[in-house]
Amino acid sequence: MRFNLTAAVGIAAGSIGLIAGVLIPKPPQTYGMAVVTGTTKADPAMKDYVEKVDALMEEWGCDYLVRQRNTLLMEGDGGSLTVVTACKGKSLQDGIDFYKSPAYQELVKLRAPYTDWDFRLVQGRF
Repeated sequence: MRFNLTAAVGIAAGSIGLIAGVLIPKPPQTYGMAVVTGTTKADPAMKDYVEKVDALMEEWGCDYLVRQRNTLLMEGDGGSLTVVTACKGKSLQDGIDFYKSPAYQELVKLRAPYTDWDFRLVQGRF
């Protein structure tokens, strides 16, 4: 088997590039985030809400970081539901725009009879 210098150089260069890419610090990203705590009554209408809000979040480029109905509440009375969403590259204003959008306001009307939520919008960097 012959030694192929071109292949060896290519593999070495690719490996160095991969390692350097991992080790070089990256600037923090900005995220528009929503933090929701509270209580939700079980009702078939909430399934419709979840399906529609999932599609809307995908459209806006958002992901769930936490989506849990029975969290361990250590202080306060915020209810056991906790949802945290993050939208990479978005700002607090983008979060406000999402919340006030006609599409989301229709979903608020759908879920309102079944929810008692605290809904916070924040901007994070990490």
